[in-house]
Amino acid sequence: MKNFMYEAQATRVIFGAGVRKEVHAELKKIGVKRALVISSPGQKELAMKISRLLGDLCADIHANAVQHVPMETVEKSVELVRELNIDSLVPVGGGSSIGLAKAIALNTSLPIVAIPTTYAGSEMTPIWGITENGLKKTGKDFVVKPKSVIYDPELTVKLPARVSVTSGLNAMAHCVEGLYRLFPYLLKREFVHFIQVYRQF
Repeated sequence: MKNFMYEAQATRVIFGAGVRKEVHAELKKIGVKRALVISSPGQKELAMKISRLLGDLCADIHANAVQHVPMETVEKSVELVRELNIDSLVPVGGGSSIGLAKAIALNTSLPIVAIPTTYAGSEMTPIWGITENGLKKTGKDFVVKPKSVIYDPELTVKLPARVSVTSGLNAMAHCVEGLYRLFPYLLKREFVHFIQVYRQF
């Protein structure tokens, strides 16, 4: 068998209907006091609800996340974080919100408590991505992996069917990619075995 090394960092996962209400307790656990709630413009209403749940732990709402995490958005967000003396990030929504939080964390090392509303799975990985001059750059850094992830299925029931389907397929793609990256030799061996069996029929 081919040698490999697997490195992981634990993430606390909270799952259940209504568990978004635990966000205040999760921030208390990591000892922070000035959280920035991050969302896309379309999720600002939800961000405001999360802000109310956080109470005095919420320093501000930043509803400027957009697709593909443009460098300009990252730079402005980092400026805001420093200006407001933010000590933690709470992205709410899909890949745009979580991607922006990761990009901010990459530049500031701030902890993330994520509240995803789609199924893509970015919140469980140390992978980040930033787009600059039309080119997307990606990398891996455990500083961007959320400390806690709050999965509240109540936040997914209003997703449009189209978003649910594409997000679900993206989640499955992440699973396959994760297996392939960790165990390329094993997958290749099993694929060859499958072809050999298939040829017998």
